[in-house]
Amino acid sequence: MDASTDRAVAPLGRIERLRDGYVLAFDRQYDYPRSFIWNLLTDPAKVHLWLGTLAAAWELGKEYSLELGGGVVTGSVLQLNPPTSLQITWDDELGGESILEWRVLESDGGTLLQLRARSGTADFMTEGAAGWQLILSALDDVAAGHEVHPVDDWAATRDAYAAEFGLSNTMGAVEVAEGVTMVHFDRRYEAKLPMVKDAVTSDPDQQTRVEQAEVDFTTIGNATLVTIRHVVEEPAAIHALMAQWHAHLDAVDVALGGGQPHASARKLHALEDFYRASISG
Repeated sequence: MDASTDRAVAPLGRIERLRDGYVLAFDRQYDYPRSFIWNLLTDPAKVHLWLGTLAAAWELGKEYSLELGGGVVTGSVLQLNPPTSLQITWDDELGGESILEWRVLESDGGTLLQLRARSGTADFMTEGAAGWQLILSALDDVAAGHEVHPVDDWAATRDAYAAEFGLSNTMGAVEVAEGVTMVHFDRRYEAKLPMVKDAVTSDPDQQTRVEQAEVDFTTIGNATLVTIRHVVEEPAAIHALMAQWHAHLDAVDVALGGGQPHASARKLHALEDFYRASISG
């Protein structure tokens, strides 16, 4: 299987809604023995080629640390059943946790590799889907004995998942147009426009920032898309501005769901660090 050419921006996985959250699913068919694919998933030297640097091999019931993309992911190994399944928790730097399960099955004379990533919320689901699609493309290259080809279509792939599965991107982005730097967010809410507009604009603690930005509301069926464009006046403060907008848009989601948003200095600091790493990366 050679995926080093003709990489498609179209989603190669699927996002499914569950009663208690979401699952991201990928199924890859390989013309290689199951033991070979299992080795790519579990040998730290092989994992380093397509995913990241494991501090030590996966060990049942033990915590792990994985360096990838300039950051560190931690978690614990819930299942380790050679050569069939590996299940781990995946804890990100923002305190989110998902459960990843790899299954390696004999199929059609080769191997069917299944990845399932389960999360309680849709936060970062489209971003994660795009990321895992590119990671699995790297695995394809390693399996075929090819050099891993870096790709730069993550944002387009993320947007393709958002469009196909009717989900909102979570992250903001930095845009530069005609020498002007702007923070840009697109958030989709499953609520009518008047309710969303009220939730975005009614918080007096956020009023100054909202008034400084260009805020657009677009009806999409029964949902509303909120588009934020905020000109960056102080480049050194861009990470803080992105963190503040991200936290506010998260609070809007909580309010629309009938909850009571609570400001968190810890979350703001974590978001600021997250955007600093994302932009510098």
